[in-house]
Amino acid sequence: MPRFYRIGELARLYGVSPDLLRYYEEQDLLRPQRTENGYRAYSIEDVWRLNVIRDLRTLDVPVETIRAYLQDHSAATTRQLLHDELELLDARIRRLQALRRTVCQRMDSCQRAYSLPLDTCFVQKFPARRCHALHQAYRTDAEMDPLIQQLRRFDPDHLYVWGNDGIGSYLDLNAAGQGDCQRYTGVFILHPRGESTLPRGEYLCLAYRGPNSQNADLVPLLLAEAGRQGYTPQGPLLEFLLADIHISGDDADHVTELQLRVRPRPEP
Repeated sequence: MPRFYRIGELARLYGVSPDLLRYYEEQDLLRPQRTENGYRAYSIEDVWRLNVIRDLRTLDVPVETIRAYLQDHSAATTRQLLHDELELLDARIRRLQALRRTVCQRMDSCQRAYSLPLDTCFVQKFPARRCHALHQAYRTDAEMDPLIQQLRRFDPDHLYVWGNDGIGSYLDLNAAGQGDCQRYTGVFILHPRGESTLPRGEYLCLAYRGPNSQNADLVPLLLAEAGRQGYTPQGPLLEFLLADIHISGDDADHVTELQLRVRPRPEP
């Protein structure tokens, strides 16, 4: 005698909800019979269909494609479906590998942020760094965040914000020299295909933890240190957000790095 399953029994067996089984019936994917008292009775063929549906939905195959396959179920269509499944799996693997690389980059960014020497000026040589930039003046974090989101339009699938230590702002060097250390002239995100460039050269750098309101004290310190070391500020003056609100809600955990491009002062 053929084996039939009631809706609750089949739902428990496959770990799905009865509502989902009803939905598959509405979409003509499952075709349960009805008993004399009106209960649904699922046959072995429905069980087979459910196995196929679950596998394909796991790969996000549209319901319409699944329905067409179930209506034309042959050796040829099965071979084609397996070929299509393999392509979907390969695409998913590529996406997951890309996501894994992004997560690893974010972990490395956090590690770098918390391993920098703090409150000490040091010189770094940088090559030209490509970036996406938006040159629009602002003063507050609330004004900065929408600008950063605008930058993501250049590459929305790969330009991430959380854990990205390549995000920063341009500080107005002239204003900083006059004591106004919160006047920003734009924002940027480092990107190998960026349309703008941070110029190569020697940069006098200073990293610190805590809120960036400390710029009022630390930018003058950076400028003074440039003079003591025999450098002339050339610009740009950059503020990199190595660890910010995306990493911690406690601004005591935030890490900022100031980078000032300098050139050696000519000998008298």
